[in-house]
Amino acid sequence: MIYFDNAATSKPYPEVVKTYADLCTNLIGNPSSANGLGTKADEYLEKARKQIASCLGLTDFDLFFTSGATESNNDAILGYARRHKKEGTHLLTSLGEHASVINVFKELEKEGFSVTYLPLATDGKIPSSLLKENIGPKTILVSLMGVNNEVGTIYPLEEYASVIKQFPHVAFMSDLTQAIGKVQIPYNCLDLFTMSSHKVGGLKSSGLLGVRKGISLEPIIFGGGQEEGERPGTVNVPLACSLATALRIYLSSQEKRNEKAKALSDYLRKELLGMKEEIMMISPEDCCPFIMNFVPLHVKASVLVEALSAKEIYVSTRSACSSKKKGGSSVIKAMGYNESIYDNAIRLSFEGDEEIQEGKEFILALRSLLKDLKRI
Repeated sequence: MIYFDNAATSKPYPEVVKTYADLCTNLIGNPSSANGLGTKADEYLEKARKQIASCLGLTDFDLFFTSGATESNNDAILGYARRHKKEGTHLLTSLGEHASVINVFKELEKEGFSVTYLPLATDGKIPSSLLKENIGPKTILVSLMGVNNEVGTIYPLEEYASVIKQFPHVAFMSDLTQAIGKVQIPYNCLDLFTMSSHKVGGLKSSGLLGVRKGISLEPIIFGGGQEEGERPGTVNVPLACSLATALRIYLSSQEKRNEKAKALSDYLRKELLGMKEEIMMISPEDCCPFIMNFVPLHVKASVLVEALSAKEIYVSTRSACSSKKKGGSSVIKAMGYNESIYDNAIRLSFEGDEEIQEGKEFILALRSLLKDLKRI
């Protein structure tokens, strides 16, 4: 099997699965219970929180466990906008964000907020000058991701932060789901950040919301007050500990994984660019080496993905969260491409442990299928 769909979900580390299974069996207490088992569970929970803060190098953030990046994005955006509405009603994001960000802003528009969606250049980038031009006296929140989940564009968060800091009334949030463990992240420049466990060798239905100390959010879930009221509900301690384990392993191997991902990405880019009569490259040359996007010019992407799957080679046509919706890639559309391009893209995404040989087998299969499949 060749698995090039890690941006959709990665394979959990064996240590992560073992941690979860062991704690599900042996740590049965509710961390909110005032008994010995509850106290023990709470100790494990706080240990996991401290370990994650240490792994990420955080000193000035509160960390809240969630069910994943989608919930974290909802918590951060809805919570901040609603809590600070009296200070302003203008919000700013980009057309390249994940659906769990874009759709939250669309919901806030229904509540009376105005939202500016910054356009993307043909390489997926957003100039900091454009950001500055669109921040006004009523702006309270800017949300821009770290790495684009479809085309791999890396966004200069530190550069954006230097612009945003010129406006003390504006908070800066970033969806780091595809950035953590792949690029260097200036956490000290952010006010809010989000991530998901199953993108970093962890388990599904587990994520994190980071909130700079001193920032308050309006809760969007109401209950018993767990997680300081930001995310009430009984905390799944085994999942929290599994996330801490996954991040520890994933981040400790970042340098090695980056080297392998770049070697594979460089090989595939060279091969795909050599097929210019059949393939159009979408991802910019300086994109994150873990994500690559291209378009087959004469074969339907959906047919090609299915044919590759039959050979046990797994890739995707777009973000997994939007793959079953019609309309093609909203990201590639925002980059200025026409429908024949944005509706026919294929994404490759890597873990960083793949070998060049897997890339060679993929290219061989791709060349064969491009020759054999019905042309459009």
